[in-house]
Amino acid sequence: MEVALFHEMMEADWVQVTTLVDNHVSALIRPTENSQTPANLVLGLAGNETPLVAEFGWSTLLKVGKDGKTHTILYDAGLGKRALIQNARALSVELKSVEALVLSHGHPDHTGSVREAVAEIGRDGLPVVMHPWASLQRMAVRPDGTKTVYPTRVDERELHELGADLRKTKGTSSLVSESVMVTGEIPRLTPFEKGLPPNTQYLKLDGEFKHEPLVLDDQALIVNVRDKGLVILTGCGHSGIVNTVDYARRAAGVDRVHAIIGGFHLEGAYFDPVIDPTVESLKRISPKFLVPSHCTGLRASLKLLEAMPSGFLENSVGTTFRF
Repeated sequence: MEVALFHEMMEADWVQVTTLVDNHVSALIRPTENSQTPANLVLGLAGNETPLVAEFGWSTLLKVGKDGKTHTILYDAGLGKRALIQNARALSVELKSVEALVLSHGHPDHTGSVREAVAEIGRDGLPVVMHPWASLQRMAVRPDGTKTVYPTRVDERELHELGADLRKTKGTSSLVSESVMVTGEIPRLTPFEKGLPPNTQYLKLDGEFKHEPLVLDDQALIVNVRDKGLVILTGCGHSGIVNTVDYARRAAGVDRVHAIIGGFHLEGAYFDPVIDPTVESLKRISPKFLVPSHCTGLRASLKLLEAMPSGFLENSVGTTFRF
């Protein structure tokens, strides 16, 4: 698949998003006109199929219809070495059809199975679209001062040996004839979206760990669907979900937002003050559908459900959304 610098947001005919990795698995999510979850696989009742599993991670498979052809993109790769591949097989998702892999950022809950995914895809020259910082070593510092260097990260040498073509850029790029956009770095403009708690996240730059609470390598994936508007996917949304959506609209030159899917990173006491202004801002943006997942958190999800009940769609590992 060609990866180009972004020029103008073109329209796709449709997009289908399947959740391969998320924190939650449920067989009881009610189907809607736009979403369904395979209850038989969730319950492990599909003959000899391996059941779906959840983990603290995120990965989605996008199928994009454009000019009578279907293009397939993998967005993120979960946390562990097992869930992504197991869930794809259980859902009969053919990873060999993937034409490009996009990484939202370098945290291990989004990059844990990158090597396994690239090997399973098995496509020589597979584009892996990523920020230059997505492969750097990271460290977390807990409130008691304990330091933990993340044990896994993207190994560029390993991916090259598997035939991947790493497309590293801080800027905006496009896929599928410019109907799919990778945002690159997202400007931080809202007064209430300030990134992660201070003195907790560090990135190894020029041989030493440096404080980096903003997670500047965070990037979203955008599809412009004909007659509907933008479908916006986030990994963790470290840029702030409002910053992300506002930037997507400006960069795409499309004001209408059809759906927002992914992590909004509003879980935990530090983010409690961010929830209400986020909800109010999303009400202003008025997406038709909202699918808060992964790191959004229960408190924020409940407030979003209360504020936008008609557009709130539940998600689970195995849920497929079609717009």
